[in-house]
Amino acid sequence: MRARSTWQRFSFSTKAAIDQALYSSGMPEETLALYSRWWQLETYLRSLIYVELRALHGIDWVNHIGQSATTRQQRDESLQYMATADWEDPLSYLDVGKLFPLLEANWSLVEPTLMNKEVLMSRTSELLAIRHRLGHLRRPHSDDLNRLEQTLRDLEKGAFTAYASYNRDFYPDSNLADPVVAAWVRGEHSTAQRLIQHADRQYDVVFRLSYTVRPYAAAPASGDPISGSTGLLWKATFHLRDREPRPSALWRDSYLNRNARQLLVHMLLDSGWVAFTFPAVDDSNRVADAIGEAFDAVLLNLRSRREKSERELLESPMRSIHLDPRIEMNSGWNIVDDTTVPISIFGA
Repeated sequence: MRARSTWQRFSFSTKAAIDQALYSSGMPEETLALYSRWWQLETYLRSLIYVELRALHGIDWVNHIGQSATTRQQRDESLQYMATADWEDPLSYLDVGKLFPLLEANWSLVEPTLMNKEVLMSRTSELLAIRHRLGHLRRPHSDDLNRLEQTLRDLEKGAFTAYASYNRDFYPDSNLADPVVAAWVRGEHSTAQRLIQHADRQYDVVFRLSYTVRPYAAAPASGDPISGSTGLLWKATFHLRDREPRPSALWRDSYLNRNARQLLVHMLLDSGWVAFTFPAVDDSNRVADAIGEAFDAVLLNLRSRREKSERELLESPMRSIHLDPRIEMNSGWNIVDDTTVPISIFGA
């Protein structure tokens, strides 16, 4: 089956809007290109600081991004009928002018995954000028696109480090004196006793518990517990054989409302597996319970791969605008690992 081009995958209304803006409203073509590149830059920076703050502070991370973001988020709650998939994400309400100071204030967390601090900070005024031109519908400078693409190229190495480390799994020793290991490797949690073998026999779903280490953090010494460590993330992975998850239904499942959604960093989706990441610094008993809740939700929201409609088979695997930003599919956070080379993260 021949893959369709990006333009062919657009809806009729999307094509019409772009066509009208470019050819009837005088929108410069460079502006569309510039916005696309800025989207890559800003979404990467926001997602990066989100992951690093979650790994460091756990559930308390939102208290470290500044009150202005949460205040704007609360104001937006009065317009819930217009809510987008990002409305529960406080970082999406952080003004871009405060994003760069937030990165600078947490430089020890992001240093391995960005670029030279002096270089990036010296470019901040130029980058914000480009952002303001976009936001105020001013025509771009002829060098704006080149400036943005150069910054993206300079971020390539760090972005690869950020993504690959997120997907570099370490498997804890089954004898480790750690509550989460006891619960889900030794199978002492009540939900583990109920579901691990049942899932394998009845659903062809195999569970694995691992952990990952953020680039700024140190891996635990041999014999040291993982729970309570900053900069580490638990990863509960469900390997699927002839089934796959239904993303929207899985995300909305009431099992996740109990505890898991509050602790969750990401729900990672792939055709052959689904995984949930949780900060190791958070309460170990709550994390163990959250893994059990995710387990129940996964088993309730699987479908055979043969159930896909013809339209779904033709559709691009691009992220839906209706999915919560904590759901990662076809992004660096779930597809880039140490073997994914050579690769260009931004393609700039």
